[in-house]
Amino acid sequence: MKRFVLVMTLLGLILLVMGFHLLPGLVHEAGGLILLAGAGWHLTLNRRWFGSFFRGRWSGLRLMQTAIGLLLVMAFFTAVITGCIISAWLFRDLWSGTAGAALHRSTFIYGLHTASAYLMAILGGMHLGMHWPGLWQRLRKFPGLGGFDKYPILRPFVLALICWAGWTMWGLDRVGDRLLMKHIFGTMAARLPAGMYYLMLLGLMGSFGIVFYYLQQYFIRQGRKNQEGVL
Repeated sequence: MKRFVLVMTLLGLILLVMGFHLLPGLVHEAGGLILLAGAGWHLTLNRRWFGSFFRGRWSGLRLMQTAIGLLLVMAFFTAVITGCIISAWLFRDLWSGTAGAALHRSTFIYGLHTASAYLMAILGGMHLGMHWPGLWQRLRKFPGLGGFDKYPILRPFVLALICWAGWTMWGLDRVGDRLLMKHIFGTMAARLPAGMYYLMLLGLMGSFGIVFYYLQQYFIRQGRKNQEGVL
């Protein structure tokens, strides 16, 4: 239960800090540090995952899952480090020197911070998709969500809605350009009300989670077919 609460808290923090244009700068930076602490706790709880690299057989599914996990860690720490460098509040005084000031004003660092943050959100969604069966066992106990098990006909419509929201957010927020580190002053997504923005951002993460979940299921089915063929 503690891990589930931690995962949901991390998801909420990612959504919060990604809405940087809706927050005071100090809140955005403080939220990033709280997210860092939560992610550190999460990695500590799952430290055995790192030790497992040198054990077992490496299938295509395992390679894909491990790559997503490592890329997520790298994107997260890149976002944190670059965020500290361009900090306008908590760490501003650390970059008062000549060399530090150049880094602080660097458009490359700003672009890298934005790109890594969006990549973190996308990979975070895929990470949720990887662990969706276990998460759903917890989520289905919440009021109203159990209906999706009772009425499975609703699932395709919900999946389609999430994918629509994700695809729309990709365009409205120019996510592709952000990942390419293009300098963007504003987007259509920034004009959305706060609640709608966060729902669309959740849809973006959810859409990548859906893609990864079904891709993972494909690998699992192929693995079972290969085992049956050997037998």
